[in-house]
Amino acid sequence: MSDKNLDDMICYFEKLLGERYVSTNTFEKIKNTIDPFPYKTTKEVLPYVITLPETKEQVSQILKYANEEGIPVFVRGSGSQLAGSSRPHTSGIVINTRRMNKAQINEDYGYFECEPGVRCGEMVDMLGEKGYFLPVWPGSRKIASMGGVISNNTSAHIIDASIGKPADYVLGVEVVLPTGEIIETGTKGLRKPAGTDLTKLFVGGDGLLGVIVKIRMRLVPLFKEAYSIAVFDNLDDIAKSVQRMYREKRPAPLFMEFMSKEASEIGFKVKGMEPPPGPVLLSMSVGQTQEEADYKMAEVLKSIVKENPISASLITDNDEWHKLLSAREVIAPYVMQLTKSQLTTSEVVANLDSVVEAMRESEEFHKGIPVLEEVNNVLYGHIGGLTIHAAYLFPPDWEDEKLREGVDAVFRKEAELNVKYETCGGEWGQFSKRTPFFIKRYGETSYELMKKIKVSFDPNNILNPGILEGYR
Repeated sequence: MSDKNLDDMICYFEKLLGERYVSTNTFEKIKNTIDPFPYKTTKEVLPYVITLPETKEQVSQILKYANEEGIPVFVRGSGSQLAGSSRPHTSGIVINTRRMNKAQINEDYGYFECEPGVRCGEMVDMLGEKGYFLPVWPGSRKIASMGGVISNNTSAHIIDASIGKPADYVLGVEVVLPTGEIIETGTKGLRKPAGTDLTKLFVGGDGLLGVIVKIRMRLVPLFKEAYSIAVFDNLDDIAKSVQRMYREKRPAPLFMEFMSKEASEIGFKVKGMEPPPGPVLLSMSVGQTQEEADYKMAEVLKSIVKENPISASLITDNDEWHKLLSAREVIAPYVMQLTKSQLTTSEVVANLDSVVEAMRESEEFHKGIPVLEEVNNVLYGHIGGLTIHAAYLFPPDWEDEKLREGVDAVFRKEAELNVKYETCGGEWGQFSKRTPFFIKRYGETSYELMKKIKVSFDPNNILNPGILEGYR
């Protein structure tokens, strides 16, 4: 882009948004480009400009301008997505959604509405004050944006078999298309549309088809909760206990997490607790009454104790539970803090029959991969959802080229295992670093269909280009 064209674009956006909400500051460019991956961004891909719109009409005008001029647009929430979608692969315009942070609870209608820049943690607090539960639980929920969460349709910590995916609660969205048109989908009723519903294209659409500017979700009353902890000799028995739970038809808990012995030691140490003698399994069951929650948890424990844990017990002290929950929920930052490393993790998803095998293969995830054999690793994950995170701790002094090699190796191995188990990731979307996986798992025909869908919404491929292509 020529200096004159750049000046003209900045002038246009300053008139549209106000000078305060248009930035060409180098620090702001870097901040809006990096993500959890350990390697740095490069000068060649830094944005031309960062824009902070407040209204859907402003988003529309930015996209119309970009579409007419053929300039890439990258939408930025919190940048916490773990498959690479937050990283532009070329220069362009960044739409940062942080100013789009309005939310309203409409109890008379039975839903809430929020803009994409609202943080999950903010929405949890707002709903909780009125006795409602947000059916979204990413580990990064204090900073994760609602727009990003809905674009990925991530279950995060919540077990799909318990209460489903966020999409099950989304009644409709407002979206600005890449060409600038604003559309509304879905309903303001509590019964979701049957048949064709464009909502389904945008919720879980990986940010490829439009910019979500408003989300409408059904209100879910807060649950009563019951908790348990089990400590095992090995990870195999944790996997077997989960397999047994499903096969014995126990009610799936809302939350069922595990940590390897190494991860548990770190999490417990940070929270000031005595480290456990082995890997840990944490569970939370929910119900409309305390009796229902307690019953469900007792049923789950019946399956767990049959795999001979070192110990297994209910937790009745809320303070103790929240310490344990925090030890798991933010284990990645704790591990990086204590080991002074940079962490990249995989998402291996087993099918029910293969969960024990998947746990064993995740323990040996790095075997035969030299760049991963050089570093330490820990295991943790949403085992109730049959999800295992094999996480690798890269030294901060490694050169960028080697860090990229390590990250790419993690995603290649993850793809190999998920193709083997005929599954897919349930948390971070299916493209960016995962595009090669999508093609292997679902075939070239499916991938070509996705490209055609993208073209129908975004004929000039200006919105979040590179995600579908895997340029990350």
